[in-house]
Amino acid sequence: MQDHDSTIELGSIVNAVTALLNQDAGLGLLVGLLVGLLAYFTVSKLLGVSRTTGGKSTVERQFRNVFAIMDEVRRQSIIRYYMEKYECGREEAMRRAVDERQREANRW
Repeated sequence: MQDHDSTIELGSIVNAVTALLNQDAGLGLLVGLLVGLLAYFTVSKLLGVSRTTGGKSTVERQFRNVFAIMDEVRRQSIIRYYMEKYECGREEAMRRAVDERQREANRW
């Protein structure tokens, strides 16, 4: 009888330890998931702030997309060129530069 009781007691201990480890693993998984989500949202907010347009108009965003391969100095030079060429403001110069670039792309 004592063997049977010790087997039950040993089985209970093993089950208890297994349940405890499963709870710790589940808790660890939950904590890891929460930390991961927190990190994701933090990073996305930080990247979102740097990617915001900062009040840029649609024309300026489109201009920057079309001329994205150029550095900022070159883009500003293009804007100044179109402002002088057409005697217009900054927004209009960017719109004309984008329109002309699109016409050139469609020509070929």
